[in-house]
Amino acid sequence: MYIVGLIISLAIGIVLGLVGGGGSILTVPLVHHVFGESMLIATTYSLFVVAVSASFGSIQRIKSKEVDFQKAVVFVLPSMLTAVAVRLWIIPLIPVEFTLFGATTSRASIITILLIAVMTYIGLRTLFYNKPPRPDKVSSSTIVVFGILTGLLSGFIGAGGGFIIVPILLGMGLDMKKAVATSMFIIAIQSSIALIGDFFNPEILEIGINWSLLLSITGVTVLGVFLGNVFQKKVSTLWLKKAFSILLLLVAAGLLWKL
Repeated sequence: MYIVGLIISLAIGIVLGLVGGGGSILTVPLVHHVFGESMLIATTYSLFVVAVSASFGSIQRIKSKEVDFQKAVVFVLPSMLTAVAVRLWIIPLIPVEFTLFGATTSRASIITILLIAVMTYIGLRTLFYNKPPRPDKVSSSTIVVFGILTGLLSGFIGAGGGFIIVPILLGMGLDMKKAVATSMFIIAIQSSIALIGDFFNPEILEIGINWSLLLSITGVTVLGVFLGNVFQKKVSTLWLKKAFSILLLLVAAGLLWKL
């Protein structure tokens, strides 16, 4: 299963490189169901993979002067503060198992439900929404609200949140190329800061992180990102997005079946 997991990690990286985002959300079910780690540790691994992958992607885009730092700061401040607050204070308050409305549930189930909801949203939106994004005026309060929402997603399920960030940046007047580059920079900062909370979480410290496994997954995913960038010019982006959306919906259905 270890080799199978690394092959899937490579595929996730290739999806990231080809589609430009979203594939990292598959890291959580991969780590949990294939490598057998707990759901909480799986979100930590996902945050790490997202942080490293986005950082590698940001470096090239910073050199190309595609990142708008001024707009990035406006979004990343509420996002990263929310993400680290969730990892540092909120998650430790949620019991591993608890009773809700008379039924026994678990923290892992809550994270899984959030994953299913986000995967379904991204999958359906990518599959059926084909209108090109149009710049529109975005208020400061809207930026803060969506920054907090992105931070919540990053904190709870380890997702980058590019599907939220990019449309907001487009509304702030950036073109698609700069919006994607700036989004990647925001995700790199947000995920890295969120990870700080995990280093102070007694449960995570007690379980421990399998650094050999984590670095293997991360390295293979980053390799996949580079391969995806190479293949991007040879494959239809529209077809890829449709295939990726179907994959997300299938994984979401599989997670729902296992609940």
